[in-house]
Amino acid sequence: MKAIRYYGPKDMRFEEVDQPVVGADDVLVRVRAAGLCATDLEVYDGVMFYFTSGMTRMPLITGHEWSGEVVELGSHVSDFSIGDRVTGECSVGCLQCEYCVRGWYNQCPHRTETGLLNRDGGFAEYIAFPRTFLHKCNGMAFEEAAFIEPTGVALYATKLAQTTPLDYVAVMGPGPIGLFMVQTAKAYGARKVILVGTRDDRLAVGRQVGADVTVNVRSENLVDKVKQATNGHMVDVVLEAVGKPSVWTDIASIVAPRARIAMTGLFAGEKCAVDFDPLVIHNVSILGSLGGPSVWGEAIDLHERGAVTAKPLITHRLPLAQFVEGVEIMRNRTDNAIKVVLEPGQASGVRNQEVNDG
Repeated sequence: MKAIRYYGPKDMRFEEVDQPVVGADDVLVRVRAAGLCATDLEVYDGVMFYFTSGMTRMPLITGHEWSGEVVELGSHVSDFSIGDRVTGECSVGCLQCEYCVRGWYNQCPHRTETGLLNRDGGFAEYIAFPRTFLHKCNGMAFEEAAFIEPTGVALYATKLAQTTPLDYVAVMGPGPIGLFMVQTAKAYGARKVILVGTRDDRLAVGRQVGADVTVNVRSENLVDKVKQATNGHMVDVVLEAVGKPSVWTDIASIVAPRARIAMTGLFAGEKCAVDFDPLVIHNVSILGSLGGPSVWGEAIDLHERGAVTAKPLITHRLPLAQFVEGVEIMRNRTDNAIKVVLEPGQASGVRNQEVNDG
């Protein structure tokens, strides 16, 4: 089969590899769609921590946002059928340690991570995947199902912050995670969702998927707009998806007493200046939010009943062989790119076309 494998910085090869072996508890999936994200850009550039630290093996088939159809079942698998549409989780825990037993398998010290940490990923024609971390998504198109992973990241943060219909919510960053956060916060009944960013085109997509108010911090006063939108109350929940130190100043300026702040961005070692006195005085909670453990079934349900959609975020489609082109489209934000879908079954040279995966 053909796959994209990482050998080193800027050395991602589209090459022939052996089809994966299906274990007794595994399911073999023909990959139909795989999404590119900012982590894949870090991997390609050779700066992603797992690769720079030597934590992961190489070469490695990358890709952690994917979907496909079941083509073979392991001998112990009875809960899937040939032809099922499926997607698989990023974090795969050992299921035995104290973290896994408590449902926190994203913190499992023995975990693998699909396409990132010692587990081959979805930038391939086929992937063998453990049934325990595989999910049916028969009510979804393949290319939308490939984005259950970032939906799960958004949903986990929304739940971790205990978002309710009483809350004014600010989403920091109109990237793919932030755009899904807008939708998950709305699905949880947020009183009003305010999307904060620096790009008018992304903020427009945010309004399309449900943001009640958008703020471009380069041209608008964030504090004034939030005061106006909340009648002076300010925000009860902040869902952060930026990963740059400047975001903290913005967050600190708009939180209400007893606000909950869920941080999903990774700051690549950069430090934020934090004045803790107001946080202590106002009983503000800061929560780290990694991945999307134990929320994948709910994320799929939100998509299948129309509460969340990936359609407005999918801007480019390319065959798998054009992985590098896809990375550069994402890096340069070509034609206002948001999400690039790679399609293992499409011939080279076909790009940005609708596909029939019905």
